[in-house]
Amino acid sequence: MTLGRKYQHSSGNAGDARKVYANQSKVGTLSGCSSSISLCDMIEPPDYEEVCERLVGERDPLAYPASDIELCVVPKRIRTLTHVLPDEDLTKAPMFVRDCIRCYTQDYTVVEYKHRAYSASVFNRERINERLEKLQAGPRHQYEIDAEPPTVSTEELVPNQFESQPSSGRQSVASISSSSSCNETLTPRGSWASLDLRSSSSDPLLPDLFERKPMEQVDAINEAKRLENRQPDLLGLYIPYLDEEDAVERRLPAEMPCELMGHRILVNCHQLKLELDVEPLFASMALFDAKEKKKLSENFYFNLNSECTKQMLSGHIPHADISTLSRSAIFDIPNPSPDVFLVVRVEKVLQGDVNECVEPYIKDDKNREKVRASAQAACTRLGKYRMPLAWSAVSLLNILSGSNSLEREQADNNSLSANSNTNSLDRKASSSSLEQLRRRAGEVGGSLTRKGSVERRNPPPHTPHGPGAPHDDLAAHLLTFKPIVITVTSFFKQEPDKLRDEDLYKFLAEIKRPSSAPKKLKCIPGTLKIEVSPCPDEVKNGLTPELAKLNPYGDENIRPCKEVLAFPLSAAAVPHYQYRNLMYLTVREINLTAYTSRTGSARNITVRIQLMSGENQASALPAIFGRSSCPEFTTEAYTTVLYHNKNPSLYDEIKLKLPADLGDHHHLLFTFMHVSCQRKPVAPEQEKNVETPIGYSWLPLCRNGKLTCGEYNLAVMLEAPPDNYSFIFPDVQLPGTRWIDNHKPIFSVALDAHTTVHPLDGYIERFAMACEAVQEGNIPPRIGLANMESELRASITELPTANVEALARYLPVILDKLLRLLLAPPALAGQTLNIAQDVFTCLAHIFTEITNINDGAGCDRHGRSALLSTYIQYQCTAPRPSLADRDIGLPLPPSVMSDGSCKILHEELALQWVVASGATRDLAMHNSWALFELMVKSMVEYLYWSGAHEAPRKARFPDQFTDDLTTLVNNLTSEIISKYGKNSKLTQSLNNSLAFFLFDLLSIMDRGYVFNLIRSYYKQMCAKIASLPDAVPLVQYKLAFLRIICSHEHYVSLNLPPAGGAGASTGAGTGASTGASSGSVSPAPSSHSLASHSSAPHHQLSHEFRSRHYLAGLLLTELTNTLELQSPALQEAAAGATLARLAAHDADARLASTELRARVAALYLPLLGVLMDAQPRLHRGPAHAKDILQFDSEFSQLGSFYSPPVSDADYKQGARAPLSSSTSRSLVVSVAWLLKWAEPRALAACLHDLPPRRLHALLALLDLCFKCEEYKGRKEILKCAQQNVRKTTDIKSKLEDVILGQGSARNDFIMRRKGGCRRERWRKEWVRGGARDSATSPAPPHPDLAAALYAELSLTLLHALETIVQSCSSLECGQSVCSAALQVLLRALQRNQSTTVLQHMFASVRALILKLGWSCCGEESGTCRVLLRHCAALAAPPRAHAAAALYALMRQHYQLGNNFSRVKMQVTMSLSSLVGTSTTFSEESLRRALKTILVYAEHDADLQDTNFPEQVKDLVFNLHMILSDTVKMKEFQEDPEMLMDLMHRIARGYQHSPDLRLTWLNNMAQKHMERSNHAEAGMCLVHGAALVAEQLAAGGRGAALLQHVTHNALDESCADVLHHHLTHLELQALLEHAASELMTAGMYEAVNEVYKVLIPIAEEHRDYKKLANIHNKLNEAFTRIEQLHGKRVFGTYFRVSFYGGRFGDLDGEEFIYKEHALTKLPEIFSRLENFYGQRFGAENVVIIKDSNIVDVSTLDPDKAYIQITYVEPYFEPHELRRRITHYERNYNIKRFMFATPFTAGGRAHGALGEQCKRKTVLTTAHHFPYLKTRLHVVHRTQLVLAPLEVAIEDIQKKINELAAATNQEPADPKILQMVVQGCIGTTVNQGPLELAQVFLGPVADGTQPPTRLTNKLRLAFKDFSKKCHDALKKNKNLIGSDQREYQRELERNFARFTERLAPLVQPASASASASAATHAAHLTNGLGKHDYKCQA
Repeated sequence: MTLGRKYQHSSGNAGDARKVYANQSKVGTLSGCSSSISLCDMIEPPDYEEVCERLVGERDPLAYPASDIELCVVPKRIRTLTHVLPDEDLTKAPMFVRDCIRCYTQDYTVVEYKHRAYSASVFNRERINERLEKLQAGPRHQYEIDAEPPTVSTEELVPNQFESQPSSGRQSVASISSSSSCNETLTPRGSWASLDLRSSSSDPLLPDLFERKPMEQVDAINEAKRLENRQPDLLGLYIPYLDEEDAVERRLPAEMPCELMGHRILVNCHQLKLELDVEPLFASMALFDAKEKKKLSENFYFNLNSECTKQMLSGHIPHADISTLSRSAIFDIPNPSPDVFLVVRVEKVLQGDVNECVEPYIKDDKNREKVRASAQAACTRLGKYRMPLAWSAVSLLNILSGSNSLEREQADNNSLSANSNTNSLDRKASSSSLEQLRRRAGEVGGSLTRKGSVERRNPPPHTPHGPGAPHDDLAAHLLTFKPIVITVTSFFKQEPDKLRDEDLYKFLAEIKRPSSAPKKLKCIPGTLKIEVSPCPDEVKNGLTPELAKLNPYGDENIRPCKEVLAFPLSAAAVPHYQYRNLMYLTVREINLTAYTSRTGSARNITVRIQLMSGENQASALPAIFGRSSCPEFTTEAYTTVLYHNKNPSLYDEIKLKLPADLGDHHHLLFTFMHVSCQRKPVAPEQEKNVETPIGYSWLPLCRNGKLTCGEYNLAVMLEAPPDNYSFIFPDVQLPGTRWIDNHKPIFSVALDAHTTVHPLDGYIERFAMACEAVQEGNIPPRIGLANMESELRASITELPTANVEALARYLPVILDKLLRLLLAPPALAGQTLNIAQDVFTCLAHIFTEITNINDGAGCDRHGRSALLSTYIQYQCTAPRPSLADRDIGLPLPPSVMSDGSCKILHEELALQWVVASGATRDLAMHNSWALFELMVKSMVEYLYWSGAHEAPRKARFPDQFTDDLTTLVNNLTSEIISKYGKNSKLTQSLNNSLAFFLFDLLSIMDRGYVFNLIRSYYKQMCAKIASLPDAVPLVQYKLAFLRIICSHEHYVSLNLPPAGGAGASTGAGTGASTGASSGSVSPAPSSHSLASHSSAPHHQLSHEFRSRHYLAGLLLTELTNTLELQSPALQEAAAGATLARLAAHDADARLASTELRARVAALYLPLLGVLMDAQPRLHRGPAHAKDILQFDSEFSQLGSFYSPPVSDADYKQGARAPLSSSTSRSLVVSVAWLLKWAEPRALAACLHDLPPRRLHALLALLDLCFKCEEYKGRKEILKCAQQNVRKTTDIKSKLEDVILGQGSARNDFIMRRKGGCRRERWRKEWVRGGARDSATSPAPPHPDLAAALYAELSLTLLHALETIVQSCSSLECGQSVCSAALQVLLRALQRNQSTTVLQHMFASVRALILKLGWSCCGEESGTCRVLLRHCAALAAPPRAHAAAALYALMRQHYQLGNNFSRVKMQVTMSLSSLVGTSTTFSEESLRRALKTILVYAEHDADLQDTNFPEQVKDLVFNLHMILSDTVKMKEFQEDPEMLMDLMHRIARGYQHSPDLRLTWLNNMAQKHMERSNHAEAGMCLVHGAALVAEQLAAGGRGAALLQHVTHNALDESCADVLHHHLTHLELQALLEHAASELMTAGMYEAVNEVYKVLIPIAEEHRDYKKLANIHNKLNEAFTRIEQLHGKRVFGTYFRVSFYGGRFGDLDGEEFIYKEHALTKLPEIFSRLENFYGQRFGAENVVIIKDSNIVDVSTLDPDKAYIQITYVEPYFEPHELRRRITHYERNYNIKRFMFATPFTAGGRAHGALGEQCKRKTVLTTAHHFPYLKTRLHVVHRTQLVLAPLEVAIEDIQKKINELAAATNQEPADPKILQMVVQGCIGTTVNQGPLELAQVFLGPVADGTQPPTRLTNKLRLAFKDFSKKCHDALKKNKNLIGSDQREYQRELERNFARFTERLAPLVQPASASASASAATHAAHLTNGLGKHDYKCQA
């Protein structure tokens, strides 16, 4: 294959086919709907290479840079001084080992894209933070909503409120409301109000308010001020709101390979000694996991023996290398957990039985010298053998618990200071040997979780994510804990039969949980002191586990610090980083019980271990690592000895360094020795050797190139092994050899290899050997030449089935070998093998396996595996053809290759992919991203090594390759289209990787060619979308594809932006202004543009625009088309894509200058038209908060200007749903960006030709922009930021379900996107270096940024508004545009604006008032309200501007018509409405503003001779009086009753002004609704309706119409009808609202009365829809009355009296309070007591709980007394006959009664005969329910009942109860029995019988004559007896058999009762009594009622 073609001048077919767009067409307009152009036709892209020079010159700052890519060599980062390499000759090492070493030592070749940082595809947290910091340093903006309220607190107001105030004008609210007549003026005119205003101060005046300047000059000054101190980075402020999850273009750059480490701790050993210090001790420490039962690290050997102790061993240790003198170690903890322990084991020189040896250490041995002597003897004789002595363990939690970082008690903190910490494990008292350890572990346990481990990058598949998941807290503490010194004060004795690791795990588990087992262990007193701290980043004098020196390495003579190799629970599946070839040999068990020999015994057994490279002793390699204080490497190692034990279990771990050239001859030789411990008493020369060999075994280390690993049970031979023994395993019984125990396996060992050159996987080893065989020609005889090709193919095919973690660890080596096979296939017997397709399949298959490792946990959102992307970017080394000398350095690809045997990677990949089919093709499609990235890397490398990077782009790659690429892109597009429904995960991945591939190609290839590839993708996609009814996923794919392409760093250059200003040499571009554009930071007005705008750019998405600006055209076309679709998800995606582009421009430092920004903005001008079309569908947001003025809730006022284009109803009929809020927001911010940066002349030019309808759309759009992006206030922003993120995602997912419907392909599509994100978040957090780089969740919005964002947007929109007004000033519709612009501005002023923005806005308002002249006369209501609202602002500058604008409005009106009465009326009304509703209102500010207006009037020289200043003065004083009235309301904001009294009083003051009275009634209704007083709210609305009816004289009756609804309605009658704007519509609205409130209040009968008034009005206007609605409501009301019969409850009433000077005006006042239904007396007690208690102090408030008359003279004057009594509505008997229902007795009521019992003697209660009762009847000023919930008592009457009358009342009450219980339907037996029991079963003294005996007894006895009242009582008792009888009869029918006895008892009681009652109720016979005449006289003239009653 040829490398490339010779460069030809590009005049190929493609060039001819493409059009060149050099000239621009004439100015387009936005007048039509932008979608009128067909946006579906395929545009031919420009031939970029041909036209770019011509359209964007080389020196143009927006031109594509000449050199954009560079191929760099990046040195590999290593921690050691030099690369770790083997000592052996590598030429003899296997090929795989050589490949591994080459991979671990070579530097990286990396493609550097010089400007890639500017691409949106790269997420750079640092750059974003930098940008945010810069933004926060920008201009600050203050908002009134954030201002702290004025410092005068309510507490400070309290004392003044209630002190007796001067009577100047502050009368009692209560007294006024009860005494003043309706038409009285409440505030005294003149006097104090005007004085108060004259003495107050004003704001500074604006100097130029009265100057007469031409309008142009005013506009220029305003514009210059607006452009000062602006924020150039508008969308930077919007960063926090951008949804990172939508940023599909984000592609994480590959991380540079680095060594993987867990949590590292540094352990320094300070002290190790036993109490008896007589001999050397040897220690080792390692980490163990008690739960997993696994050793977590190799052993670290150390000893702290003194020099003199070391001398005891001088005969056995020749010298000690510095590396073995280490006393500090670095432990790596990949998986921190509470079960990790640091175990320290202590050994001593072999001496004899452990128990005997330990005895002196435990007991306080007197004979120390003897012990020392025997130790000295043992050292001399047996110095090279060791025996176990003791052990101890420190929990990892122990280490952390000293860090003070967990919650611990203070005492603990103090005791655990870092230096003096003595975390003592005091083992002397055996009962508490481990208590402290356990306690600490227990305190910390449980809740700790793991993080920062290797597993966080690659959790093993079995890792749970539940409660037992990794311990995050523990990991966090490992990073931050403070250094701690741990002191262990005793050791456990090492039991000889419990040496195995299994025994250790049991002990550790017992240590962790309280248990008695460890108590059995003996303790040896001694001290171990270690210091543990987090490992510093840089360790001086560090050594790796291979003893390689770490960089930097200090003094050679300093003790080094060793890194201890970790044995992770599951090794991470990441590629190896450096050469390591270690083997750990563990001796487990030796069983020599069967050993018999005449020569000697086998009891003290040790095993000598040697690594042999041959069979003679000289071949023993010095490859065994020394332990402590000995040579670094030795040739042999001995295991520990257990005295007199033939079957020892051991824990020895021997560390070996494996040779790199490991071969079949390398083996381990084990020699078993018996050590004679006891010295025989013979002469030294006769003594036998200390050690006697008793057996041999061995283990070959390598077979067929495979390393031996795992557990082995070996047989032991009695004599030395024969020749060539090392090539066979000991399990083969050689003839003529003798074995112990008949060749049984009696020796068990474990080999654990930690190597990075032996894969330990059969498939990888087979592949490596096959490659070596064919590439180096040494074919193994067992395979043979004939089978070699099939063996190679089989090994390639089976390679992907290897263990995936092993594949991952050797990934770079394996992939490099595969690429070599693909590009330079080997030859067998001179024949080149054709294995390309096998290799290609294998590559793709391995990519799949690696990507799916741990279920894709290591992948980003695009499914790109971190391991593969790192390999491609850094580690990949593909072979390349070698160039001949004559070709090198040529600028063009050479036509001849000197070595034709090697192919080029990208060409081969493209070819194989195109021709692939079946499973290979599917695999390739699944891994498209990796193949594409590999191709891109290869293409860049090819450009550099061939010199083609200096050639023109068209000549860089051969035609054959470009043809393959075209085919490939078409194939992939077809694949996406064909499979998008079946396998959405695959198609999405394909789509994105294809986009990224083309994105990369734009930097490498002919850009015109890449554009054509984009076009071909688009053509296929659009054709498919057009043919489908529902193609949402495909459109989404297309948007994602485009968004990725457009994120290119040279996007602007690729779009061939229009040329700029005067510097443009070609006539192609627009003459963009080089002056300041609207977003400029310099204050130059836009009118001074240097260039003309004769050839402005086109603003439509025309054919020419889309062809020249190809990518921008596609983006805007997609946006336009998507807005027409019915998919909110797609609309959001398209709007987000556009906004993301603009945000990237703002972030791009290359586009910092205003001129360049204007040129970029020209690429987006059609956006304006798109948004004007979409404007009616933009999200309107919720209705405004109530303290923002309500007017024109939609932008309807422009109706007079021209009719709006389409109503909402039309949109709904057209099935065009409104856009979502996030879509709308994105679009609004985009259009704001465009308006900020667009060249002003260009903008003015396109506005000039807009028809009025489009201008309306544009103004409506600006209005919406102000609304969409409103600043919500700092508190609200912080509150939202704290909301749980989960909530947001829940809402999102619900929205998606609603949008997409469950189970659809679209739903699947979005779920996939979400899934991808989750993985990406996981990966970025774990693999990409921690959560710092996590880019998915946006930072919480910073309130300062939000403030600056809205301010900048407002200034931008204001500027655009001014531009529109100025552009249209000369047009016919100029006045109406000004009027509409004023409307927009006023609505903007209602929103929260910054103080700076407000000043500019008021300047514009003043200019518009001047421009409009007479035309603004219709706008006063809105203008006045808004200006007044800002006159009350807290901040002085905007207040001064607002006052100036209000004065300018008055002045303008006066100058035009010598009168400004309308302004006066509107200002007055506005003030009332403002004060009544606004909560942010400041009367002090308004007073200053009024004073400012007064000062303006006094200083206005032009109008000084007219009556204008006087009129202004009158108006201002009038306003001030209203203000003063309403200020009081502010004081009583917290007292609802007082507040309503005040509002009621103010409303009555406006009796002469219906509009204002109506306003106040509405305000009252609003307040009542807030407090759920619906009846009162309804009454306010009914009064309002009565007022309107009176003004309209509706039905000829006026307010009387509503008399049946409430008797209070007649209050609204007035003598004369005043000027008003009221119509029947207002009346209807009020009545409907009133009916609704009364319905809510449950006053259904009143609802009927309201509708009786409303029905005739509706009938008169033939409003049948309303009539139908009314009758529906009536039906509902009557149904409710019927349903709730007998169950309705209404308000509860209380009499409340106030006594005491503290109450001020309320002192001595008496009210009736109406409370909610079922309110109990304690509730109102509590409410008033708490309320007034807060006001006066709880100790100063006294509640009087009785209802007696209060004697004021006895009260404490300093206290506040409140008397509260429950009252009931009171009716005369004639009233009761009219008021039948429960409702009627609770509605329209004004008389209330309460009763007070008393006796003549003055006590409250007495005997029945003397018990009297006082009834007090109170009358209120109005009927309840009324406009307020408390009414004054205006009249009181008292009735006194004599004892007999009290008795009659009591018995009548009983009769009524009985009647009610008897007649109840359905009957309730329980109630009935209860009442009957109370009447006849009573045993109480004062029962009915007692009454009869007291009052009727004397009459029956004849001692007292009968009277009218006794007769009445007698008749009542008869009735009572009859009712009891009826009740008993009824009860008999209701009861069951179980209650018969109870019934009989009741009947017996009744019989007894009637029997005793009978004589009392019989009329006395005439004979027994006095004469009949006397009797009659007594009856008629007996004690009359008047004797008992007296009027109050």
